[in-house]
Amino acid sequence: MLAHTAVWADLIIPSGGDNTLNSGLESLACTNLAVSGTLNLNSSSLVLVRNAQINAGGVVNGGSGLLEVNASWSNSGTYNPGSSTLRFANTCGAGTVQVSGSTTFGNLTIDSGSGPLHIVLPANTVQTVNGNLAFTGTAKDIYIDGGPCSGIQLATGATVAGQDANVHLASGVWIGTTPPAGCTGGGGNGGGSNSVPVPATDGLGLTLLSSLLGALGGAALLRRKRSRPSTKQPAHHNVDRT
Repeated sequence: MLAHTAVWADLIIPSGGDNTLNSGLESLACTNLAVSGTLNLNSSSLVLVRNAQINAGGVVNGGSGLLEVNASWSNSGTYNPGSSTLRFANTCGAGTVQVSGSTTFGNLTIDSGSGPLHIVLPANTVQTVNGNLAFTGTAKDIYIDGGPCSGIQLATGATVAGQDANVHLASGVWIGTTPPAGCTGGGGNGGGSNSVPVPATDGLGLTLLSSLLGALGGAALLRRKRSRPSTKQPAHHNVDRT
């Protein structure tokens, strides 16, 4: 792991300001980032950011860098992702990352670290991932909260890594290529064929799977009963013809 090459207090870029980070690893030591001008990450890593705020008129150019956010991400300006990675992390003790606005990310990593991490998405909004969506953590325990219609949309060619029973989606939260029916842009199939599947070991997944198997099994049994030919012989009546 690279040593921090610089440590900042709050990093505030005013309107008209232009800040380009040097290559390397720079830390805000769990203080805040506010951008009203322009921030260029290039290939650098800006980590231990508590709250990141892109104000109206502010621009962040991700380049191929890394930006780590630990408490809140608010985007009212412009985020040009490039091939960069935005990492929601759990290293400043907040335990929750509150997301505001809609953002398109190059890559998005959600890292719970050594404890549970909640990501709270705003209702009726979509966060888009162009590259890789990754769920990680030494003790992975991730909760994606929000709704209704809070989504992480996978662009064409995007991939997902690490989504398993330790990643919990609240009701009204979706991850996939198409929003579910009832949400803006939703598919007629409810997003089922495009959404990342709920793990079978998740409680909701087991309930849905059990119900589906029960319904299919009952239908198959009914069909067998209907199609089974009768083996009962017709009755014979003796008639005296004399």
